[in-house]
Amino acid sequence: MLPDDLIAFAWSAPMRDLAAKLELSHVGLKKLLTRYGVASPPQGYWNKIRAGKRVPARSKARARRPGELGRASVDARFKKVLSIAAPLASNGPFASALVPEDLDELHEQELKAIGKVSVPQTLDRPHKGLVQLLKQEQRRRDKNAEREWTFDEPKFDNPLGKRRLKILNALFLALSRRGHDGDAYERDGEIHARATIGDTHLGLDIGIVGSHRTVRQYGYLRPAPDLPASTPLALRIDPGFDSKNTVSWQDDGDAKLESRIAEIAAAIIVAGEKKFRLSLREAEERAERERIEKEEQRQQWLVQLNQKRLQNLRTSGELLRQAEDIRALVERVRRAIDEGSEDIDASALDAWQRWALAKADRIDQVRSGQILTRLNEPSL
Repeated sequence: MLPDDLIAFAWSAPMRDLAAKLELSHVGLKKLLTRYGVASPPQGYWNKIRAGKRVPARSKARARRPGELGRASVDARFKKVLSIAAPLASNGPFASALVPEDLDELHEQELKAIGKVSVPQTLDRPHKGLVQLLKQEQRRRDKNAEREWTFDEPKFDNPLGKRRLKILNALFLALSRRGHDGDAYERDGEIHARATIGDTHLGLDIGIVGSHRTVRQYGYLRPAPDLPASTPLALRIDPGFDSKNTVSWQDDGDAKLESRIAEIAAAIIVAGEKKFRLSLREAEERAERERIEKEEQRQQWLVQLNQKRLQNLRTSGELLRQAEDIRALVERVRRAIDEGSEDIDASALDAWQRWALAKADRIDQVRSGQILTRLNEPSL
């Protein structure tokens, strides 16, 4: 749905009246609208309307941010009252009050808005996207403290592991300044991270550059836990989570990743908007492929129907000939009896004649009316 259409609906009538159209309670509808970011009219709004008093202006939808669809995803019941909006066209325009058409301009805008970013020295105040991973690490520490040995040790309790988490934390916090998000989790001793730009997800990877010492842990080769924090790292944006069309930064002499967080965050935002725009084209191409495939299937089915129609025509003709042959036979037998060439009981002849002619009528496609069902051209 268009956000403005959803807002217009929310302000078009008292909440109880609108809720009845959706078969919801007014409380349930208000909760749904709040979840969609739509503010309802203030209390007493409709009483003031009826009294002819001044009322506050209806709220407007905020401008589309980078990576956002520009559409509101709502409960299916809203189809009863609102029309489904088509997605943005793949050829644009994409500009809004918050998104310039040119991606280079977007990068400059975001870099300036993010400003200076420093990497916190500790993870005492982590971004929400790292909270679960850090809690998991703490549970492992607690288990280690209780036992002399455990197979499930903390994965990032070493200088380099902590540095990787601090860089991600700083990056997520920088993105949050612009209303975006990020999160990470651990699997098989590796960090799996992503950024969420509007409604668009991008893969993130932070790993070691070049050769380094490794150890085998539970069947996997992992970086040696005593690698120093100064070990060169690279951070990579993986838009499709498929290692294609990646963009990366790495430690370069004195220019560490920590000094480039703002630049990387701005680039991630641009990458999110770029992926969103590309996704529109991909969706259109996918829809066109599906349309072509459906049309090909329709044509194939029509060919089959026409072949069946032709076969039915041939069958009808053959059955009609058989019916006419039966009638001709009945007439010939009657004539032979009338001429006295055959001697047969009249009642037996009459019974046989009725049976034969009834059989002819049943298979006669014209007289039985069956041909009428096959006159129209097949269609889907």
